[in-house]
Amino acid sequence: MTERPNARPDARRAKVRRHRRERQIIVFGVLLVLVAFAGVFAAGVYRGDVEGPFSQAFVTPAGAFESDVTLVCPPASSTQVKHSNVGVRVLNGTDTNGLAGAVADDLESRYFVVVSTENWGRTYGDYVRLYFGPDGVRQAYTVALNFDGEVDMVLDNREGTLVDVILGAGFAEDGTLRSTLDPELDTDAVLSANAECLPVSLVTPEPAPRTLPDNPVDKKKNKKNA
Repeated sequence: MTERPNARPDARRAKVRRHRRERQIIVFGVLLVLVAFAGVFAAGVYRGDVEGPFSQAFVTPAGAFESDVTLVCPPASSTQVKHSNVGVRVLNGTDTNGLAGAVADDLESRYFVVVSTENWGRTYGDYVRLYFGPDGVRQAYTVALNFDGEVDMVLDNREGTLVDVILGAGFAEDGTLRSTLDPELDTDAVLSANAECLPVSLVTPEPAPRTLPDNPVDKKKNKKNA
């Protein structure tokens, strides 16, 4: 058996390997500490104990937002408006005489404030359409619940809370108001849309009629706030 003439190279290699292992242990140890810290920080943010690094919500600038959705969402967690605080104008969009008056009587029996009944001046082939302004979203959803059929909700740029109710051919054929005992009319139920919707600030309103009747509900509200 021959003996290496010089054992120094093996000793140097062993020393290098030992230093490499020590560096690896230090690196992995630091990484484990960082991962543990990140986990604790994330858990704190999730629980609300720690403020996150982003103080502002991720939102699309209003000017850059585009969508084909025109249905306005009701305000979050909102319920019906008391019927005596909802002013409506009922318009007949059909050839059926007396339709607006009959529906107005039914709405008045439910304590809605009927401002007027008129002919729409055009024909409407569907069921019921509601026109309302940005301040009348809850009022419009409150009115819509009373019709037992598909209601088209249209936002326009009117001021105040007046809701225009357009009666169409679909309603003239077999339309009815929903029974007052229907669970849908539970005054504690949260209002909801039946299709995809957007907040009122993100929906482009249609032009409102040039003239609108005075809404006594708004007048009463303005007097209280004066």
